[in-house]
Amino acid sequence: MAAVTKSLSKLGVYFILLFITRTCISQNITTDAVANTTLSANATVVTITTDTTATTTPPTTTTPIPTTTIAPSVPGSSIPTDKDFSRCPCDLTGLACDVNCCCDPDCTTDDKRVFSECFRNSYRLDDKLCFDRDVILYENGPEYSNTTNDLFCIYFDNDEERNYYKNPSLITTVAKIQEYVKDYGKFSFQPQPVSTPTAEITNYYKSGDPMYVVFPTQAASYLALPTSLSASPQCTDGNPAAYLIDQTVSCMRSVSNIATGCTTTTAFQASTFYQNMRLVKDPFLLQAYNSTTTVTDPVLGSIDLSGVTELYDNDFTLQFELDPNSTLRCINTAGVESTCSFATPPATPTWDGTTCQNVLTKVEYRFTTEGTYGVKNAFVSFIFSDIRTSSVIQSFQTTFTTKIDVSDVYVRSGNPGYIVGQPIVAGILNETNLGGGETQQRILLTQERGQQLALVKPSVTGSCGTASGQREPVVFGQNMRTGCFIEVKQSNNICQDLQADIIKALEGYAIPTFTDGSYPANYRYVAMFGDSSLTKTGDWLPILYPNRPNPPQTTSECFLSLGMDIQIIYANVGSLANPQPKIIGVSFVYDDAQTVKYRCSGPFCQPGSGSLIQKVEISSSVTFIDASKSPQEVESEYPTFAVRLPYDFFYPFLNAASEKEFGITCFFLCLFVNLAHFL
Repeated sequence: MAAVTKSLSKLGVYFILLFITRTCISQNITTDAVANTTLSANATVVTITTDTTATTTPPTTTTPIPTTTIAPSVPGSSIPTDKDFSRCPCDLTGLACDVNCCCDPDCTTDDKRVFSECFRNSYRLDDKLCFDRDVILYENGPEYSNTTNDLFCIYFDNDEERNYYKNPSLITTVAKIQEYVKDYGKFSFQPQPVSTPTAEITNYYKSGDPMYVVFPTQAASYLALPTSLSASPQCTDGNPAAYLIDQTVSCMRSVSNIATGCTTTTAFQASTFYQNMRLVKDPFLLQAYNSTTTVTDPVLGSIDLSGVTELYDNDFTLQFELDPNSTLRCINTAGVESTCSFATPPATPTWDGTTCQNVLTKVEYRFTTEGTYGVKNAFVSFIFSDIRTSSVIQSFQTTFTTKIDVSDVYVRSGNPGYIVGQPIVAGILNETNLGGGETQQRILLTQERGQQLALVKPSVTGSCGTASGQREPVVFGQNMRTGCFIEVKQSNNICQDLQADIIKALEGYAIPTFTDGSYPANYRYVAMFGDSSLTKTGDWLPILYPNRPNPPQTTSECFLSLGMDIQIIYANVGSLANPQPKIIGVSFVYDDAQTVKYRCSGPFCQPGSGSLIQKVEISSSVTFIDASKSPQEVESEYPTFAVRLPYDFFYPFLNAASEKEFGITCFFLCLFVNLAHFL
């Protein structure tokens, strides 16, 4: 029993000596590591930092395409990393002043006087990172922190990358665009705000003010822009047109009996909306008439009204004129629109026993303005329709331009990123040989704005309107689907002809001809940004066609694709507080083919009925896919704690020794004790 006790005692002494040895070695290493380091007395926690490695934006490259077409050779715009690069988001009209856009360099001091507000053009990033204070372990940086409701907020952030989107790669292959559709595809609808005009009469019009007209009876009123009430589609004529605000509204006009109401309903007549009334140039006329002979204003100065003897016919009012830049248009009962056969609007519609002809269906007002000097010109144009029902949809539109050369003005869809509700910009890539081996590339906008990328649109009869101006514009951020009928008649090549007509109706223009078993590449390109330059072709993307159907063989039973979906993939770039949408891929995806037969019934199957027209329904749609890549937070490794013994742990045995001497002495002492024990 004594032997066992002795062995246990030796074992205990051995573990004590081993502990002293490891402690001395740890003390020696620790003191050497901190010999030249001074720690703050307040350093009690560890800072958790994130990876701040900057993301380098890859250069914009253009994938070569087949020799049957050309590819952009001018480099595109480079997107700065970790920077809010939006210049003036509300500046959407080149070489002209945008209303209420105070940062627009084209706006003069006189222009800004008529602004009722300034659109927001600066943004503040959220620089507060808040965590539960229990996760903050060690703090050794210059941060100023505070705790609120048990949250620890960092006010100095060295990871600026978290506030900016990652710049996405461009999509140039069908496989890549299908990958984005699979990963990011979903629907998104965004409502648009509606401007409300003010009712205060000032010395000069300001944006949003109601516009005034006067009548031969010396009565004054608003220029009406009829619209529907919220609970009813019927037209109400009390809605005034707003100054400098472009608007398009529609509503329904109904009569109890179309035969009698055709010629007696004043709302069906064009004269109701422009004759026997004059537009007031500036509202000071209404404020001063019959009360004083002069108007004194710090901006307008002194205006002499002594020559105004009546409110209607004077130099301060304007007569509406037929727009010289637009022709009168007429739509027949089949929904086909063409130039009217008459040069001036008819006095009244006419009833031929079955149809009410030349019913007013659209009024377009166009005004030219000059800052505080009000309206300079007022133009009007009309669209008429032949109807057979007792109700009709009427549309009313106002547009405003400044007194500059209209050919030099172009309207952007964003600056730089697209704005929700603005039309997608698309055109044709053109290459000009300058001689000497030099070429020049440029995007040609061959279609009017809103028709550059558009869907088929049904007429009042359901037939497809495929001409320019009759299609439904594709606007950014709004998914939509349209459908209509195309007409087909029996022929020897009915399947080939029908598929060709469907492709033409769905794509609109610049459609290549099917030759040698395939379609040649298109020249159609889409702008990446809402303000992409026409000469910087690297900022334009080619439209992809992954499955455009080939014309089928000639049979009585056709296997056809009857629909197409335009897939537009975009991603936000720039700062999180001010994202700028950039289009990175566009494709035309056709629906799966299905069987289509030409059918007849009863007496229509008799010989000679092959020329009878039948209708086939087609559809088109657009889907916007958000592929934005938000920054990812990176969490650093958990800190390690340096554990060491206090300096006076061996007091009073080693009181006067220095740190270095203490470590050496402790090491040899432990070594001697261990050797003595084993010996």
